[in-house]
Amino acid sequence: MTVFRQDWNRLLCNGCYGRLLSLHDTRAGATDDSELADRLAEELLALVSEEELRKAVQLLRTRISGIDQLTERSQRLLATSEFVARHLANATGLDWSAAVVGMCKAVEVELVERLVAPLAAECRGLDLDDDAHDKDLGRIARFCIGRSRTPPELGTIRHCLQTASYSRSRRDTSNLLRALRRTMSRWPDSPWLLQPDGALAVLEQVTTQYRNRAVHTDELQQADFDACFDLVLGDRGLMWELVRATETR
Repeated sequence: MTVFRQDWNRLLCNGCYGRLLSLHDTRAGATDDSELADRLAEELLALVSEEELRKAVQLLRTRISGIDQLTERSQRLLATSEFVARHLANATGLDWSAAVVGMCKAVEVELVERLVAPLAAECRGLDLDDDAHDKDLGRIARFCIGRSRTPPELGTIRHCLQTASYSRSRRDTSNLLRALRRTMSRWPDSPWLLQPDGALAVLEQVTTQYRNRAVHTDELQQADFDACFDLVLGDRGLMWELVRATETR
């Protein structure tokens, strides 16, 4: 057993202590936010057994209507975040970063599936050489033309949408952004994706207030998890707006 924060009334088993050390080392051992988020998400999924995860996903589907519209990986991340959160709630003072980063990673997974993958299909056969070297669009362009196998991360997607929204010159000259407009034209509610008070505002919140803080060494609390949960899965949560904005009718 291990004493937690020098309080002999709060003991951790060796397994839990090892997990805390692993999460701390992960957060302290890299500087790239997207790499940290990926590694923390994998750590999060490793916290539960397959049977525990199966039950957690079932519980999530029972509690939240429409959750089955999301990808299987998103559901696993969200369910695991909730599972871990329930246990953290019984251990006052523990860091909630792993549970929070799982919520943020689920948002990223849905954005790749619902926006980036259709955009990549639209870009087949296009000349994206200029976009691939662009500081704002390069990572998504390289993924779309197969020069990178790593899907773009949350901040990169948000930055691309900001460029598409604010830069008129880029919209007129970029093959990638023209392909994005064609992709979005098939979705009647897609303007939300480029609205300053729509997806751009919510994605900034998810990225800066929750994802970035979770992957660094700041300690997050239950209030942070609850606020992130409401932002992502509340009645007007980001996930439901994203589903609506990418539906073909």
